[in-house]
Amino acid sequence: MATGKRYYWMKLKESFMTSDTIDYFMSQKDGANYVVLYQMLCLKTINTDGRLSRQIGEIIIPYDIPKIQRDLKWFSTDTIRVALELFKAFGLIYEDVDGVLTLADHKSLVGSESDYAQQKMAQRQQRALNASVDNVHTNVHENVHTDIENREKTIENREKSTDKEVREDNSEKRDASLDDLSCPFSKIRDLYHGICISYPTIKAIDGNRRKAVAARWRTYKSLDTFEELFRLAEASKFLKGENERNWFADFDWMMKPTNFTKILEHKYEERRTNEFKATNSVFGTLQRMHEEACRDDEAGSS
Repeated sequence: MATGKRYYWMKLKESFMTSDTIDYFMSQKDGANYVVLYQMLCLKTINTDGRLSRQIGEIIIPYDIPKIQRDLKWFSTDTIRVALELFKAFGLIYEDVDGVLTLADHKSLVGSESDYAQQKMAQRQQRALNASVDNVHTNVHENVHTDIENREKTIENREKSTDKEVREDNSEKRDASLDDLSCPFSKIRDLYHGICISYPTIKAIDGNRRKAVAARWRTYKSLDTFEELFRLAEASKFLKGENERNWFADFDWMMKPTNFTKILEHKYEERRTNEFKATNSVFGTLQRMHEEACRDDEAGSS
């Protein structure tokens, strides 16, 4: 609540203490007192617009040296007298038309405001502070809101991506299931039994065997391909055991992807068997040569 009081303060420029005038005062024997006295006179005349006077009724009574000395107390009359003469000489003080000593730069040195103005300034500062806080809250809220939105979008995109992958996976599984349904398992089994008479028979195409056959069907989708596979396998002596390990192929071995392709590419034709026979022939020749050498050694020793 405003009380009607007024508040005053002194305003000193940053260069006040380094000015030539103050520098000269400080070079004098009592210079520091002159500077302090000047500042105290500024404060003394705050309510009188810089005039060293008092008013009783309609009468204006200028301050004299004894009055200044009584009010300020800390300075001797001689110090005050010399200081006032210096202030006049340097233009810091002058006598107005009423013969009253007046501080020349009083308005620039002294500021004032009412308590109402102080309250208004305080209110403006508070509003500015509140606005700043509101801006911070708003920015924080917006940032948090934006962060939440970004996270939600990220989650949404991730879910969409996952849904897409699931749909594609389901689609692939569905296509695979359709291929499995279209795969003629019985006809493939019958072709195998009708052509590959030298190989072990199979009772059923199920479990892992069914998966393997379905996978080859998804690749070739032709009974003619399976028929060609079985004819090439039946024609291959190597796959029927004429090899160095006496190893036999079977239906499951043929259905493996690499083996399936190799058979169709004629990798197990008569050439492999001939190579095996040639190897056996060379081995037999070496064996006979070794036996003959042993017999010759025995004959020589006898």
